[in-house]
Amino acid sequence: MLQSPSPTNETGRHLAVLLEDIPHVRLLNTGEATHTRGGRLDLTLVSSYLAADAIWEVHPTLTSDHFATLTSLPVAPPVPPRPPPRWNIRRADWSRFQASLDEWWADYQPPDDLHQQERDLTAAIQTAATTAIPMCAPSHRHRTDWWYYNDEVREHNHRVNLHRKLYKKRPNPNNLRLLQEVVARARQVSLRAKEDKWLEWCATFSQHTSLGQMWRSVRTSSGAAPPRPAAHPHPQQEAERLATIFTSRGSSNQLPLHTRRTQQQLQPHRDEAVREAMEVADMTDRPFSLQELQQAKRRGRDTATGADGVPYSMLAHAGPAGDAALLIRQVSGRVVGWDEETPKFPMLAELVPRND
Repeated sequence: MLQSPSPTNETGRHLAVLLEDIPHVRLLNTGEATHTRGGRLDLTLVSSYLAADAIWEVHPTLTSDHFATLTSLPVAPPVPPRPPPRWNIRRADWSRFQASLDEWWADYQPPDDLHQQERDLTAAIQTAATTAIPMCAPSHRHRTDWWYYNDEVREHNHRVNLHRKLYKKRPNPNNLRLLQEVVARARQVSLRAKEDKWLEWCATFSQHTSLGQMWRSVRTSSGAAPPRPAAHPHPQQEAERLATIFTSRGSSNQLPLHTRRTQQQLQPHRDEAVREAMEVADMTDRPFSLQELQQAKRRGRDTATGADGVPYSMLAHAGPAGDAALLIRQVSGRVVGWDEETPKFPMLAELVPRND
């Protein structure tokens, strides 16, 4: 099977049996020697899905005692997922948004479950947003300076923005001169970054550059949008796998047996101490007032939303119904211990891509 001129041995027979017993693995070697002494045990194994159009060859010049091998796999890059739809907050009809929440709150009966109250409020805000706020058109935006943008360019652009704000706030000849100097310096840095990137890009071409790569480079240099490969082909599964690894490493089962027995002995006393502490009255054991809720609301610029897609501006414009729904949660919600409702470890993770 391995086209070896040497006598078979136990290791080779074991390897051959393994390759024959694994149906989804294919050997790409063609029988050509991969060693100066004629050996052929520099093996290239791929899955059967990739082996259909794979090309395997020995490099003609890169040699030592082992010959270099080239493997070409015709694998298309993963298609980047479309960005999730977003609400166009700038075109929001907040009066209609508040009216929708008022209509929901008029007929709403809060359940006893605190988590269900949270889900109901989130669904009501999303429904009101769908009614009163149009959606943004999906697009793949990219920076025009993406191909030479680096930390130095970013720093000088930041300085330009600072001096522009300073001149707008205090328009005098001194600030104007400072702004002109900073802009001129930023242009010099950008030109130098462009030149360095052009030289670095041109240095990648050689007699081995394929025609397809040349055309892709030409399209890139002409200003076409760069491809945006996905950060991971399966982000949700990868996040859950990493979370599972984290929980297994942080589990108490990893501790020595003596430590686990000590924890089991101390656990009832710790639970009792926590229950006693929960019964002790404190000056902070009172519901939030409406004034405190208004002060806690963020009025600044919206940041990246979570998985529910609700930004700060929606909470700020929720109106009396939204405030009442937020305040009623702390009245009906009961204090729980970690053994009742709060999970010990997060077993599921959710990745939210940034809109850069």
